Amino acid sequence: MRRVRTPYIILIILASAMVGAIVASQLGLSSESRAAEPAAQSSDRSSSVNEPGMPMNTHLFRDIAKAVNPVVVYVTTESRVQSSNTDSFGNGPEGDFFRQFFGAPFGGQQQPRSQIERALGSGFIISKDGEILTNNHVVAGADKIQVELLSEQGKKYDAKVIGHDPLSDSALIKLENGPTNLPTAKLGDSKSLEPGDWVMAIGNPFNYGHTVTVGVVSFMGRPFREIPGRNINMIQTDASINPGNSGGPLVDTNGDVVGINTAILSGGEGEGNIGIGFAVPIDTVKNLLPQLRKGQVVRGYLGVTMLDVTEDEVKGLGLPSTEGVLVRQVEQDSPAERAGVMPGDVIVKFNGTEVKNSDQISQLVAATQPGTTVKIEVYRNARPQTLTATITQLHLDEQGNEKSNGGQTHYGLSLGDVTPNMARRLGLQAGTDGALVQQVQQGSPAEGAGLQPGDVILEVNRHRVHSAQDAANELQSASGGTVFLLVSRHGQQLFISMKGD
Repeated sequence: MRRVRTPYIILIILASAMVGAIVASQLGLSSESRAAEPAAQSSDRSSSVNEPGMPMNTHLFRDIAKAVNPVVVYVTTESRVQSSNTDSFGNGPEGDFFRQFFGAPFGGQQQPRSQIERALGSGFIISKDGEILTNNHVVAGADKIQVELLSEQGKKYDAKVIGHDPLSDSALIKLENGPTNLPTAKLGDSKSLEPGDWVMAIGNPFNYGHTVTVGVVSFMGRPFREIPGRNINMIQTDASINPGNSGGPLVDTNGDVVGINTAILSGGEGEGNIGIGFAVPIDTVKNLLPQLRKGQVVRGYLGVTMLDVTEDEVKGLGLPSTEGVLVRQVEQDSPAERAGVMPGDVIVKFNGTEVKNSDQISQLVAATQPGTTVKIEVYRNARPQTLTATITQLHLDEQGNEKSNGGQTHYGLSLGDVTPNMARRLGLQAGTDGALVQQVQQGSPAEGAGLQPGDVILEVNRHRVHSAQDAANELQSASGGTVFLLVSRHGQQLFISMKGD
């Protein structure tokens, strides 16, 4: 190989540098211009947070908070609750069913006492005349509701419940004698949300006052059991939600309300946020709003407990696919039982719609108007069958329990079925059924009529009732008017007239 001498190498390097400088000057690629160009791009695009890789507008959340803060309110409630001291045997208020009704044995006594229970939450204004959306659990059972506006801190206005729904944990309240022409929240579109979208939670955590937290949507449609046996699909977020945030708005980057902050998962013994919070999608509440304004949410009721079908069960059940739901239990005297639905059936079609899973059919049933006759297609012993059911109304009490298992809010009764064991302990004749009075609300029409826990309702308006659901249906038909009851008490039958509110 030939050696290249050093002087030639130096000349080559100098020549290359001169050519490069000339080309760079012609193209405008000086070191100064290269540094300025990205800075200009950053400034031009800083207003967007939705484009991947683009810098965030540092004032965005500040602007959202300023726009939405005026529609957020604090909600405080007072409820009068009955509690009992322990009896002489150390038994507390959660004692045996019959101890609650008939007293403690051997002279032991429970001394009931009344006390005020206070709670707090949040909400947001949706009409200029003072309609406010919040959580049902914030206001359920409250004797007094007060609202404090951000614009008038320290001044509280009384409010009343217009309508509430335990299943979606939503409630509509309204200011009484409050200001008019109030600022209102803009209700957004929760269906457009996706995991990773920015959201902001605003409320009154731990009664610290107006507080803003920011996070992202972690998951859409997370099943959350608000009441036993029934799920609602929630927005999961890592925006900090804490006690007192309940009922406040979850807003998107447009400042639109996309959810109502409702619940959190807390770790260990702590009660604070660990990054898993839940909000009711605003689309769910918007669909219910017309009914909330009327004071009652009406849903259809079929009366089955269901499970999704797994791959392992398809062959054994003789099914064409995993679509459909396996009936685990059929409620007594329910539309499903009257239609002939049996445990072990697989429902594959409801009123012409193919059933994919239990969440879907629950929504289909709930959306069906009570009194509607529907076709239910099932697989039984690997053979398809078509059954006919008439949907009735789902009744929920203040705590979200189905009224077939207790509850009749028009008259202040909580009802349960009479089991054979209960009948024996109550001294009833063998085979006696009816509706067992479990609780009587203080100051209610039921208390005024003289009904007592432990009574068994045999007839409502001369109609024989065999279960709590029967009695609830008859009382519902009376629409709060006067009803006549035949009641069994300590082996004696009583005829009682009960006037509604």
